[in-house]
Amino acid sequence: MITLILKYKKQSHVLKMQHDDTIGDLKALVEKITKVPKSLQKLIYKGIQKNDQKTLREAKMRDKSKVLLIGNPPTEIASTNQQLVDRDVEDHSSWKVNKEKNSYYCSLDEHQNILNYCKPTREIPHSRNGRHLQLPKSAIRNVWDEFGQRVKLKFKSNKDQMMIQSFSHTLVVQLGMIKDLYTKELSHFNGYSLMGLQTGNTSKSILWFYYVPSHFVRAIRNAILGDWMI
Repeated sequence: MITLILKYKKQSHVLKMQHDDTIGDLKALVEKITKVPKSLQKLIYKGIQKNDQKTLREAKMRDKSKVLLIGNPPTEIASTNQQLVDRDVEDHSSWKVNKEKNSYYCSLDEHQNILNYCKPTREIPHSRNGRHLQLPKSAIRNVWDEFGQRVKLKFKSNKDQMMIQSFSHTLVVQLGMIKDLYTKELSHFNGYSLMGLQTGNTSKSILWFYYVPSHFVRAIRNAILGDWMI
């Protein structure tokens, strides 16, 4: 038997499992505790755990391993969507609505989970704090994605593309697909920001990135939404 520590929102849960239990068994237990359905769970341990048939032994989970859960119960998702609809109905000013959405999306509890799970690899040089730099010709490195993977962000202006490169794969996003961008300076790690790219019409279509160097945020915004966006 092994003990796993499930981190969800601001709580920790102790789970008793067997080495030969599967990821599917783990998700079923997590659903009982948190009310988050298996289909909506993102379980992160050395990357996101997708193969429900894999055993905990095969996933190399050891005693007292920490597993991060990202997800919300259906009732919270429905409430969130309704709140955003209500905001849009109440005020048709795009500036005000976008400002409220930015504040709302960037303050979700799930961000705190992954911010606690992942950490920046180095401190931002003091000379760069508060400055706005051009995008590097190579890539913005050591950023974390919403699955707990370290990625590189590379912009190809000549192709109007953004490349998200992890250790195992590369995702190419056409900049024209990105409808909005949400950012928030991280107070507990000076010089870093949280960033979300809206690629569709719902909150599920936002690609989240953590510990983005703040001195690149304005250049990223300009590359995606245009130089007029300040």
